[in-house]
Amino acid sequence: MYIDGDILELDIEMDLEEVKALQAFVKDRLGYIEEISLLRSGTGLPTTSALFSLLFCMKKVKPSLKIDFMNTLSLDLESFGMMYWNTHE
Repeated sequence: MYIDGDILELDIEMDLEEVKALQAFVKDRLGYIEEISLLRSGTGLPTTSALFSLLFCMKKVKPSLKIDFMNTLSLDLESFGMMYWNTHE
């Protein structure tokens, strides 16, 4: 996790403890974050779905939050293929 101004950069390989720390970190700072980008290190594969759950909740609380993979409605998980989802507005 790295914050550069109003952009929060997250590693897609965050484990559950790191996601819990992220949740505590953004709890009081969500109003200041304008964009979240996912970075890939190592295998580039997620280790837990908790990160995606937290990101979807953050987007619901702050709809103006820019999260690139959510706007495209898909995410390339390399060896697992593409992950798609539907949105209901």
